Amino acid sequence: MFCNDLREKHEEQIVIQGVDAETMQILLDYTYTSKVLITKHNVQRTLEAASLFQFLRMVDACAAFLSDALHPENCVGILRLADTHSLSTLKQKVESYIIQNFAQVLIHEEFLELPTNILCNILNSDELNVTEEEQVFETVMHWIHYKESERKHCLPQILQHVRLPLMDPWYFVEKVEADELIRGSPNVFPLLQETRLYHLSGNEIVSERTKPRMHEFQSEVFMIIGGCTKDEKFVSEVTCLDPLRRSRLEVAKLPITEQETESENRKWVEFACITFRNELYISGGKETQHDVWKYNSSINKWIQIEYMNSGRWRHKMAVLNGKVYVIGGFDGIQRVNSVEVYDSFHNCWTEAAPLLLNVSSFAAASCKKRLYVIGGGPNGKLATDKNQSFDPAANKWSLKADMPVEAKCINAASFKDHIYVVGGAMKALYSYSPDEDTWCLVTQFSHERASCGIAACSNKLFITGGRDEKNEVIATVLCWDPEMQKLTEECVLPRGVSHHGSVTIRKSYTHIRKIVPGSVSV
Repeated sequence: MFCNDLREKHEEQIVIQGVDAETMQILLDYTYTSKVLITKHNVQRTLEAASLFQFLRMVDACAAFLSDALHPENCVGILRLADTHSLSTLKQKVESYIIQNFAQVLIHEEFLELPTNILCNILNSDELNVTEEEQVFETVMHWIHYKESERKHCLPQILQHVRLPLMDPWYFVEKVEADELIRGSPNVFPLLQETRLYHLSGNEIVSERTKPRMHEFQSEVFMIIGGCTKDEKFVSEVTCLDPLRRSRLEVAKLPITEQETESENRKWVEFACITFRNELYISGGKETQHDVWKYNSSINKWIQIEYMNSGRWRHKMAVLNGKVYVIGGFDGIQRVNSVEVYDSFHNCWTEAAPLLLNVSSFAAASCKKRLYVIGGGPNGKLATDKNQSFDPAANKWSLKADMPVEAKCINAASFKDHIYVVGGAMKALYSYSPDEDTWCLVTQFSHERASCGIAACSNKLFITGGRDEKNEVIATVLCWDPEMQKLTEECVLPRGVSHHGSVTIRKSYTHIRKIVPGSVSV
């Protein structure tokens, strides 16, 4: 103002708007002494003036003072101040404070003044300190009702960050679906439909809203089931990993019958597995051809259910429309095309339309209300690139776009409206879009990963074990982050393993053992 040829340079008196005399005195004292006394009474006015005149060190000092003064009753005001003056570090720290002290902050009326975008950021956090999602929903509705006329249009935007599928089904029906404001908001209906399908179809739906938060009493984990080691030894253990907490949970070993002992039990080799209604199902296998068992995570036990009609191994399982499908495989003589469907209510199996192409060691997944059987071996030597699709309404199979390569010993997982396929000799991760009937190369690997596992967990894909081009078993777990478009090594298993199962369930974390980065050892 004074060092350049501006009008104020030639005036005897200059009026400065928006700063009171006391605050101006603080700025002048700081200008000549480099010292300032910041108190809870002057910090806001000092910050505003320092920001106006670009006294950056004073701005930082005020931000540090506010950061140290955070309390449930003042944190929202500090957050709005940080947002107004673009203090990103302070804003981030206050948001973290609110996330960690959510229940204490809620009771203060100032919380209801949070801007929409900041509220969404807070509700979207995995670390939001709540023990049940119902509390998050009630908070959102309280915030909406506080200024209903101007906020009700925000309801669909904010409810996207409430994990409705994780609510108790009765609460969802009685409190969420029955709410008049929600019933009058058509844009919310897709979220309600997602929740209904999740409750009805047995965890078949995977989205940002199906992942438990850090502070809830359950966590989304992926399980590595059985398999073969370096010297072709059978693995009876089930490794259960929680990637969000970087921890391991204790899980019961693979099942044995009452007539067997643990040292003499039949080996679960080349079986199939799937998650259905938060229970893990395993079927078939070279020595357990007709067997079907389910693992109940709440009691940590395996329960035997009705035998399959046809014994098989090198087959796959999938869940579609609330039913479990067992598909194809090998019966010891030939590749089979038979498909069986399990009714959990009646504990019985029925036949569905057979595959168009008899295959084993293929990939299978359900997506967009259809079932897909991808690749596989039509005989012991060849592999196919065929993509067989099943429509349950018509009970009919059809062919879709071929996979980019012929492959067997592969696995698949559904994730965010796509099917991801990995394994065999591909050295790559591919994705298939049922909507567009097209394939895409996602990322490439440095080695083959034949007979590896793949599971979607915590909004990421985890690729476990397998065998490389030298037939050596692999112990690493890879993680593909679709948001960052980045492939990393998550951890190293206690032993290399292949021909195993890999699925995702929600499990209580009452017995957790901490993982050291790069290992699953304590």
